[in-house]
Amino acid sequence: MPHKASNFSLLSDEELMFCLRNGEVLAFDELYFRYNKRLLGYFVRMLNFDKALAEDALQDLFLKIAEAPEKFDTSRSFKTWIFSVASNSCKNFYRHKKIVLECNEEIKYINGNVSDSVFLNTASKMDATIFRKMLEEVLNEMSAEKKEAFILKYQEEKTISEIALIQGCPEGSVKSRLHYTIKVLEEKLKIFKPVNY
Repeated sequence: MPHKASNFSLLSDEELMFCLRNGEVLAFDELYFRYNKRLLGYFVRMLNFDKALAEDALQDLFLKIAEAPEKFDTSRSFKTWIFSVASNSCKNFYRHKKIVLECNEEIKYINGNVSDSVFLNTASKMDATIFRKMLEEVLNEMSAEKKEAFILKYQEEKTISEIALIQGCPEGSVKSRLHYTIKVLEEKLKIFKPVNY
């Protein structure tokens, strides 16, 4: 589709962003016209020549600009800024992919059971900060007994019998609490779960 000439075509990128912030939609069209092919090429190369993925990344990028044009730092060059945003999108993609791939290699679900060693090994290899934060949030939603059983088992490395003594309950109750907690974690921490299993 040929590009329609408009007054916007005479403006700089930075001026177009100023117009976009003031609700002038045609300014967005002009920015898209100027950058969509170059950015698509960038995404295609960065995302291993997966054109569909690159098109999704491009759409997400321009959606962010349309939804929040005020995030553009007016002291910067627009060209530098938009490629920084594109670069961060790629980094986020690879970070997520790395977590998923490690989980695919490490976690083996057999009849819904997760062995202690596999769970700990996988957790240690993931992005520790993100994992700990998400794990803490999920554990805080659990009952005190389930949270404590999990912490004693996986963080304090206590045996089932030791946990039963500490919690003053039968070993079967400890196993039940741990099983339930692992199941909830599998559901709530889906980013760490294999996607095609």
